[in-house]
Amino acid sequence: VAPTLASWNRGDCGVQQIQPVLDPEDRIVGGAKAVPGSWPWHVQLRVYRDHCSGVLISDRHVLTAAHCVRVMKPRKLRVHLGAHLRSAPVKGQVFLHVKEICMHPEKLTGWVPDIAIIELVEKVNMTTTIQPVCLPKNGEELPEGSKLYATGWGDVEGMGYVRSEELKQTMIESIPIDSCLKRWGGRSHPEVICAAHDHGSICDGDSGGPAVHKADGKWTVHGITSTGPRPCNSPSSPQGFVKVSAYIKDFIEPYMDPSNGPEERGKLCQYFG
Repeated sequence: VAPTLASWNRGDCGVQQIQPVLDPEDRIVGGAKAVPGSWPWHVQLRVYRDHCSGVLISDRHVLTAAHCVRVMKPRKLRVHLGAHLRSAPVKGQVFLHVKEICMHPEKLTGWVPDIAIIELVEKVNMTTTIQPVCLPKNGEELPEGSKLYATGWGDVEGMGYVRSEELKQTMIESIPIDSCLKRWGGRSHPEVICAAHDHGSICDGDSGGPAVHKADGKWTVHGITSTGPRPCNSPSSPQGFVKVSAYIKDFIEPYMDPSNGPEERGKLCQYFG
């Protein structure tokens, strides 16, 4: 019997066999390298030489930013799991082809809601370095000041030119959404996690990757990297993450529900298959 969404969240997710080193001074821009295999749900999306990130949420599904897959044919996309190096394979790394891409129907202009689901052609075999993260409860809110970790292969110099070869991590801290509204001129939405980057910053190349929070021994994906400060590490500009809990009931759960056929799933998507 295939695992259900509930079973992934109950006991089959959010636990690493290889532990990360969690330093509050971690930052992706010129920051700390992740321990290989310590973020086993982080995946790489590759189209020729370009790439984004994503996060494994079941044995068939990946979450990412919609702008990473907009108007993209599934056959052009490959999902690399268990990756640590950006441009070279490592032991245990596998790649899978994509069956369908479902972009949130409201992703028309701007970056909210910048979220998409990728369905893989075949099931993922879980290993030490390939594991799914947990999903939050529908509408779940993190307390202000919560600490999350974002991972990615983004720019290491802060200018958008040099991507990291090794997976890196940064600690971020959630701040009131009003902080983002003020700095973005009111162009924001409550379905966004606004984060400060005193300890680090996402940057070009980190899009689509997860921002995860640990509670009760399990890691849950609360944010999808959507937009970072310009320039990277700029103290005057916050980071924006799509709030995953805002899309559980009406987007993620119905798409992953095996009882829903292509027609039902297609109604959820702006761009399908």
